[in-house]
Amino acid sequence: MDLRKRMLPFITGALAAAALAGCQVAVEPLPVSPPVTAPAETGTVTIRWLVAGRTDVALCNGYGASHLELVIYDVNGSTVARQYAPCGSFTTTLALPAGSYTADVTLVGPSNEAISVTKPLAAVDVVAGTDLAISVDFPSSSML
Repeated sequence: MDLRKRMLPFITGALAAAALAGCQVAVEPLPVSPPVTAPAETGTVTIRWLVAGRTDVALCNGYGASHLELVIYDVNGSTVARQYAPCGSFTTTLALPAGSYTADVTLVGPSNEAISVTKPLAAVDVVAGTDLAISVDFPSSSML
């Protein structure tokens, strides 16, 4: 019995060494995937306008305004978007990535010549999933 007690640690060690000798472990780096860039979330800006305080197509025609020109600028002053809407629609909506912008709105004629003064819009802050509604009036005194 004394022999079994003395030999047990040697036998256990030998079995463990034999088991490990037949087992190989290889560590390889996983391939790195390129980063995924999610598209910027968007919101919308809706511009509603009046001509001389009214939504009357006859006033658009009377002043010679065929369209509203909407120009959106980023924080650096670069043009982000330019959109035209028929004067008589009195509304236009534009989707933009969330962020801060400024804008100009002008009533223009058929050759894109200014019919009104340009109205600057400051603090056009677009929030993803929402609509920012801005109202503008072009009184008769703003017509060129």
